[in-house]
Amino acid sequence: MRDTDYPALSAQELAASGHALYGAGWRATLAQALSVKESEIVAVESGQAPAPAEWRAQLISLAQELALRALEAANNLLWQESRVQDAAPAPRRT
Repeated sequence: MRDTDYPALSAQELAASGHALYGAGWRATLAQALSVKESEIVAVESGQAPAPAEWRAQLISLAQELALRALEAANNLLWQESRVQDAAPAPRRT
């Protein structure tokens, strides 16, 4: 699917996606991730400018990347717990 196959990104979608991905300080972090100025993010969010056509695809990619990293972190934490339990000495029988 090409970038142009996606519908235009709305200001509400931008804000919701940015906040979901990066939290309260999302504008600056998202601007950095998209390699744009924060003022461009603010202009789209406020409705003063349309979102560039490629932003929807880039946001999808960012969301997928962050989701994968979160799953990997959770997996590492789960396996770490398993390794700790396996390494624990067996209870002594008296």
